[in-house]
Amino acid sequence: MAMVRTRKEQAEWRREQLLDAALRVFARKGVDGASVKDLADAAGVTPGLLYRYFESKEALVEALLRERGFLPRLRELLTAGHDGRPAPQVLADLLGGFDALLAENADLVAVFFSATHARRALAELVSEGQRLIGDFLAARVALGELRPHDTETAARTLFATVAVNRATGSPVDVRSLVELLFPPER
Repeated sequence: MAMVRTRKEQAEWRREQLLDAALRVFARKGVDGASVKDLADAAGVTPGLLYRYFESKEALVEALLRERGFLPRLRELLTAGHDGRPAPQVLADLLGGFDALLAENADLVAVFFSATHARRALAELVSEGQRLIGDFLAARVALGELRPHDTETAARTLFATVAVNRATGSPVDVRSLVELLFPPER
């Protein structure tokens, strides 16, 4: 016997189905190359139904980036207990986790880099990701573990290097990257 869904459950299921289809289409065609008709066809719905859930293609991209993006996992990686490990080691593990997350979500990375229709949402995601890394670095500077430096620029460099290298198919050695910015004491 089939399970009966409430209207709310049906609406949530349909919305997730639309997001899944949009992710596939955007990854294949790019955000700019995908039409609302392409998105609706991939989800097996009419464009009118798609508009019931998302007011525009930009709103759909924003929902994908916000709801399926990497920030929740990045927050989780940053707030995990670090067991007194040195900052460069934690940072290398964090960036390695971020890189693995990007590799596991290649379709989302493709959307991320083709999202000209959702620049505001993209800018917010990048800004928060960089802020999270910068806050970690600033906290370790405050503890005297890292030398004083421009934590904002360091965070931007780390975040962008990992993201761009993953997107271009040439992942970076995160331990070498961290060592470049934070050389071991001699």
